[in-house]
Amino acid sequence: MNCIEALQRLDAARPDGSDLDQPEFRDARVHLECCPACAGEFSRRNAWDLAFLTASESAAESTSLFSVPDGLATRVLASLTSAENRAAVEPEATRPLSRRGWLTILTTTALVACVAVVWQSTLVTSGPLTVDRIRNWPDELFDSVDDAEALAALPEFIESGIPLPTGWDPAWLDQPIRSWPERTTVAVMSFQVPLSRRERVKGLLLAVPAGEVLDRPRVNDVTTARPNYSRSGRFSTAAWTDAESGMVFVCLVAPGHYERLRRALVPQPV
Repeated sequence: MNCIEALQRLDAARPDGSDLDQPEFRDARVHLECCPACAGEFSRRNAWDLAFLTASESAAESTSLFSVPDGLATRVLASLTSAENRAAVEPEATRPLSRRGWLTILTTTALVACVAVVWQSTLVTSGPLTVDRIRNWPDELFDSVDDAEALAALPEFIESGIPLPTGWDPAWLDQPIRSWPERTTVAVMSFQVPLSRRERVKGLLLAVPAGEVLDRPRVNDVTTARPNYSRSGRFSTAAWTDAESGMVFVCLVAPGHYERLRRALVPQPV
């Protein structure tokens, strides 16, 4: 078992390593024992997965309906108590008005809580992205780089222009441009780069405005980018920053196809 096969097999294990003693991981464990580089990479991936799960749980808690601004609950209870006290001492003729006031307070409180939750959710979805989050996002929806059904299920890309890397031919796009459901500025494109008359390299291309990416890649072209597998191992990915268009691009192809794509995009001598 080589390095790539071992790491792909171990990607299916739990982040805490509790199932590594299962028979399907035996060959991969043997490989780790004799390959320090893979052992270090496996530890790094596990640490990242655990950190991601922790962050996801924290984000979910912070956007819960029970997460309201500090002091809001105290102010609401005080308002309700005050309304009840006034109702107890006011004449009978004025009590219907007090009940209407109490209902108004409850309605306003519910609206304030909803606005707070929506505002917090907006902060989470509009915050800066990372290259890791971009390259691993297709794992959630796409079975392969040519999963046309998953691509068609995404919203239409409504931003102006076609966000293509410098030197890429718009004719390589074989499907309408789509976008992330929660982030319309992120374009998702399906492409086919010709290798010969009959042979093509298929892939997905994600384009994000550079200002929205926290860790912008320093390389400026796909041919010089270092490939990395997505978390599932289904995609070989490369990320780069295109200064001319002001975009960060993440390209995904099937495992083993990145070198073919790179050769197809390297300018050939005349």
